[in-house]
This record gives sequence, structure tokens and C-alpha cells, in this order.
Amino acid sequence: MIFYSHLNKELRQHLCEVRDLALLYCPKKYKKAVEIAALSHDFGKFTTYFQDYLWKKKKDGNLHHHGFISALFGAFWALKEWGDDSFYPLIIYSVIHHHHGNLTTYDDILPKHPLDFGENMKAKVELAYKQIENIKSNLKHIQKALRDVIPVEILNEFVLNFCPEDYLVLLLKRNYQFKMHGEGRNDESYFLHQFVYSSLIAADKLSAADLQNIEPAFVSYAQWLKARKSFLGEETVEPGKNINAVRTEIFDKVQKSIDKYCDKGKVFTITSPTGTGKTLTGFCAAAKLNEYLGGNRQIIYILPFTSIIDQNFEVINKLLAGTSAPADLSHILKHHHLSYMDSNENEDNLNYSSSGLKLLIENWPSGVVITTFVQFFESILSHRNRMLKKLHRLRDSIILIDEIQALDVEYYVLVEYVLGILCKHYDARVILMTATRPLIFIGDENNELKAVELLSDYPSYYKYFNRTSICIEREKIEIEGLINQFEDLLSDDASCLLVFNTINSSLEAYKKVNEILLEKNIKKPVFYLSTNIVPAHRKQRIKEIKECMEKGEKVILISTQVVEAGVDLDFDIVIRDFAPLDSIIQCAGRCNRSGLQHEPRRGKVYLCNLVDDKGHMYAHKIYGKSNLLVTQKVLENYDRVEEKNYIDLIENYYKLLKEKKSSQISDELIDAMKDFAMEKGKIASFSLIKNNPGYIDVLFRLNEEVEKAYQEFWEVIKIKDLEARTERYLKILPILTSHTISMPAKYAGCFEKKPLGDGYFFSLPPEGKEEFYDESTGFKRDKKDEAIFF
Repeated sequence: MIFYSHLNKELRQHLCEVRDLALLYCPKKYKKAVEIAALSHDFGKFTTYFQDYLWKKKKDGNLHHHGFISALFGAFWALKEWGDDSFYPLIIYSVIHHHHGNLTTYDDILPKHPLDFGENMKAKVELAYKQIENIKSNLKHIQKALRDVIPVEILNEFVLNFCPEDYLVLLLKRNYQFKMHGEGRNDESYFLHQFVYSSLIAADKLSAADLQNIEPAFVSYAQWLKARKSFLGEETVEPGKNINAVRTEIFDKVQKSIDKYCDKGKVFTITSPTGTGKTLTGFCAAAKLNEYLGGNRQIIYILPFTSIIDQNFEVINKLLAGTSAPADLSHILKHHHLSYMDSNENEDNLNYSSSGLKLLIENWPSGVVITTFVQFFESILSHRNRMLKKLHRLRDSIILIDEIQALDVEYYVLVEYVLGILCKHYDARVILMTATRPLIFIGDENNELKAVELLSDYPSYYKYFNRTSICIEREKIEIEGLINQFEDLLSDDASCLLVFNTINSSLEAYKKVNEILLEKNIKKPVFYLSTNIVPAHRKQRIKEIKECMEKGEKVILISTQVVEAGVDLDFDIVIRDFAPLDSIIQCAGRCNRSGLQHEPRRGKVYLCNLVDDKGHMYAHKIYGKSNLLVTQKVLENYDRVEEKNYIDLIENYYKLLKEKKSSQISDELIDAMKDFAMEKGKIASFSLIKNNPGYIDVLFRLNEEVEKAYQEFWEVIKIKDLEARTERYLKILPILTSHTISMPAKYAGCFEKKPLGDGYFFSLPPEGKEEFYDESTGFKRDKKDEAIFF
């Protein structure tokens, strides 16, 4: 008899494929555990119950289920390998038990008590006895299938002397020792489980989908360097202390520092003012570090927002094009929630189905991976199968993090802990790039994880630059007064960015600016940008602004905070509503980036204190009080701050903020990791994207493409075959997501709603476009509403 794991694959072949794939990237110290988990994970498919279900869709109760008995077999093998004092049997039991779903705590998959298994566990054990009798009747065939794969003595003893109660009691004892006495509770215990789990599920999905494994491919540092020079052209050799010369100087110093310090630490920082070329500097530093460490380490480049990822991916992809390497998945990928359907991906991807391509990308198979904070940190601190299957890739990786300050300060202790574990126990390296140096990895000189600064004289560059200055307006002012006060600047021959804290204040300003320009008959492009506009239009809007600027047009942009970090736009003047200092300085980074403006009114960042008609600051509606109070404290003795003093201000800001901000959230999450507390309220609840109760997602059916995708969605969800349903859904998902806005539920009555699952699918039909959506400013909302849109 031949046993199959899937319709197109023999079970022996699948087990061997999963073992071989899983062993490729797991840490060496976990290899035996991963091997046992991989070869055991589908053991329960050696029943005629499962084979009948696979081929005939025949069910005999739950006898075709294979997860529990496979987990028992893995635990039994591990107990024979390490004994009952080891943590490995419990780990292997858990990862196999959960390999088709999300993780739960150990308690959820074990008996309640050695003398009281509980009804659910008793039912599982009873089922396992029936399955083992079936396996026993086919043992000779199974022995033949598993010859030279699983030790025959392990197989025979498990089948012929099957006693699941004994195995479960031993596992229960180990869990008790872990929970009550802290045995095995250390920095590595959580990561041990997650690395074994990640290695198993990633390999299992690839084998099941019959996808060929993609090995990461690497480009030499010399090729990256040559491609950079070609990419920048003559900019790198311009004489004098202009911005391009400074970028070259910073680049050269950082590369030399890698030579000097590459073996002196595992965490590095690059602190440099905005607009000084950190993207290429940091990436090439990572490539050089990779070469020093052997040349075969993945570079995981992490950025806070998808909009910045698109921008930086384009830069790195152009660099790659300047080398001899093809721009395929082995060399580079961009990963966020829509990237597997991005039109920028290489044509070679057409060889894969949508679901196959999604699976490959979610496994991070490339030499360079460009991804988001969410994808990275929720791959580490998560209970979700889908997120965890790439965790094992972080072993030996070089983790390049840009704009780390975009994370809330309350997570800094957690980030330092997690990255520290990856460096100490899994030989990763970390490079943090920032213009606003947060207090992270600043331990004492004897701390092996104290960050090594690769631009040691970075303060001198802040002192050198005086591209901008922050002019502080302390008097409270309403929107109309603000626009009137800066009327001359707006109508002047200068580009201007106005950044507001709320959507309503930005919309009011946009209306007022247009009125002034109309009155004065000034022909000047005026743009609006916020999350009030569907993502597809925001992306197009940024492109239009860049095109205008490249033609030398002096544009005005009214925006919310979406424009702050990483968006490569350069304005002569910036007007900013009051905000935390790091946001203010990030916003200043959109002003006079090239350093070309030296006229008295250029390079100015006006910081204003905007209030509504009741005198309430808009800033308080968005930001935490502690951040704002610390900013006020730091700025209290200044009316004007030049860029050369920004670094002193920001270091003082982070110091005071750390004193005020509690590390409680980080501490609780670290404890949850050590306790393997997967339940809701612990790891299962962690998300960098905050849940917004009282909000609904609304699809805006603004054109024929979106309407077609919307209609197809309702056809897709009727498809019973999971693979076919997934394939079609993935094709329409980017269209749907790029035209969706999350907004307060009080607007639900404005939209069409259709029942979906336990809730509703909200959308704006085409006939509602004129009434509820404006191409320039987005959703037409209640003028008094100050809720945030996401």
C-alpha cells in the first residue's frame, strides 16, 4: 500500500522534503528537534482513514484527523531522544499540534491534571487508540515507507506499545515545572519554540504546494559599490561642501567604520541629518558587513510605512539593475500586505500562481528583503501561523532598520530585548539608521550590545547644516488666522508644505488657501494629502507632486502627518501644527533638503499652536500628553532653533521622554514571551497597528475597475474549493484594499452595507460618489468631526 500526504505527493516524499527544507535555515543547535518535528508532523496520515478522506472525501467521524496523533509521535520520539527533563518534547508536541493553525498556550493542548484529563482530551486519546490500531494493521507497509527515514525501533515501540496517557503526563509534568518553578524559563525558551515552529510550517507549506525552494542569492559589495556610483552619476565627485559632497563624505566614513568596527560589536547605528543619503549609505554598509561575515547573509531592510517601502525598493532595485544580477526573487523582494501582486515585481513571477507567489514571498527567500515594521516585529512576537513562518530566516541575518523613532517609545525596551536575543543567540547583526537618535542600545561600555556609531562625528554634520530653522509661534491661533498670517508666504514664489494634526483642520486650510490664491489670481498648483483619500489616490498624488517639482513648479501641499517620514519631497517652506519634537524634526526634513535655498524666507519651518473654535489644541486630539509636555519643556527657552542645534534638542527630548514614559507595556510583553503566554491579552493581542474600536472599513467604488472587483468579490466567496477561492481573491485584493478607508462607525448610514460573516461589508456605490467623495480631498465628512481616519 502506498500512502499519500497530498493528492500529488507520496507521504514519504513529503516528510523528507519538509525535513530537508526545514533544516536549511534553522539554527544548528535546533537541528535534531527540527528533524524530529518535520518527520513526525504528518505521521497520522499513515491511516486508511486519512487516505480514504484524501482520495474519496470519505469521513468516519474525526478519524481522518492527523494532528494530535502526529504530535504524540513527535513527543514520544523526543522523549526517547532527550528524556522527560528536557524542554524539547513539549516544544515538538506543541509545534506539530499547531502546524495547521495558530499557536495557543501549552495548557490548551495538555490534560487538566494527571488524574483528570478532561472530556476533550479523553475524546482525543480515545480517537488516537482507534487510529493506532489502524496503523498497526498496516505496519509492514509503513515500515517500508519509512525505511531509512525514521528509526524502526522508534516506530515499532510507539505503535506496538502505544500509551498516550504516559506521554501526556510526562509533558504535563514538564509544563508544570516550567510554569511553577521556572525550569527552562529563560531568554531562549520562547525563541526555541518559535524557530522550530517557523522552520516546520514554512517547509510544510512549500512542500504541500509543490513549490521549488528559492535559495537567497547575493551580490558582492564591489558590485553594489559600482552600481551606486553609476546610479548617482557625477554627484559623488562634485567639489566643495555642497549637499552631494557631504553625502559622499558621510558614505565614505561609514564604509570605513564598517572595516574598523565590524568585529567589535553586533549592533551599529548611523546617525545623520535628513537628506544626507542614509538609504544608500546604510544599505551599502549592510552589504559590506555581509561580505566581512562571509557574504551569504540575508539583508532584512525594515521601514515603518508601505509608502516608504515602495520608494526605497525602487532605489535598491535600480542599484541591482546596475549589477550583473537579475532582479528576481532570489536577489530581492518587497514584502508588505499587497506586494505579491505589485506590478513592479519581475516578470519571472508570472511563472507562479497568485497563491504560490504569495507563499514564496511570505517565506522571505531573497538575499535582500525590504519590509515593514509590522511584518518584521509581528513575525517575532506573534501567535499567528501566517506571520511566524518567516521567523527562522532571521538567524544570521543583517537587520537594517530605518526610522526606528517611528515606533512608540513604550516599545523601545521590547525592541532592544528582541534584537538583543537575535544578536546574542542567533548571530544576527543590527544597523539602526535615524536622523533623530532615540535612546536605544546605549548600554555601558562593557555591554556587548552597546551600539557602535558608524558616523562617530555625526554632531559635526548637524552643526554644519543650516538648511532649516524652526520658528516657534507660541500664541494660540485658529485656522483662518494662520492662513491669513502666512498669506504672503503662500502667494510668494516658493513651494510650501502645511502639515496639520487632524483631517478637518487640514480640509479647512485647503479651502482657505485656494480662496486666497483665487482672490489674488495666482496660478499655483495646490495639492491635498491625508488618509481621508483612498490609498490609490494618495500614491498618485505624491507622484503628481514630484512631477510638478521636477518641472520647477512651486507647489503648495496641505497634508496631515502622512507626509512626515521618508517621503522624498523638498519644499522651500514648511508650516507645522504643534507636535512631538521627533515629528517636528521629521517634518523639517521635508524642507530645503537639497540645501540650495539661502534666501531669508527659505528653509523656515514655522511651528504653530493651532486651536479649534473652543480654544482646544488640535495636537491634544492626536498625541499623548507626555510627548507634548516634553516637547514644550525642551523648546521653552527658544523662539527659533537652527538645524545645527536639532541633535542637542532631540537627545534631550528622548532623555526626558524616557524618564516620563513607562516601560510597562514592553516589560509585560517580555514576560509573556518568557512565559509562552499566547492567550489573548498577552502575545495574541500584540499588534503595532492599533485596533480602532468604533471604526469600519469602507470600500469606495470610484471607477469601473473597483466596481468589477467588488462584484467579483461576492462571486469569489461562494467558491467552495479553498485553493481556487484564494487564487481569485488574491487577484482582486490589491484593488479593494487600495480603495478602502477606515473611518468612524457613525458614518455607516452613508454607505451601502451587505451581510458578511458576523458583520457587514460597507461600500460607497458609484452613484454615491458625487455626494460623498471629492477627487481632491476625499470623503466628504462632517465638518465638526475630529476623528482620525486610517
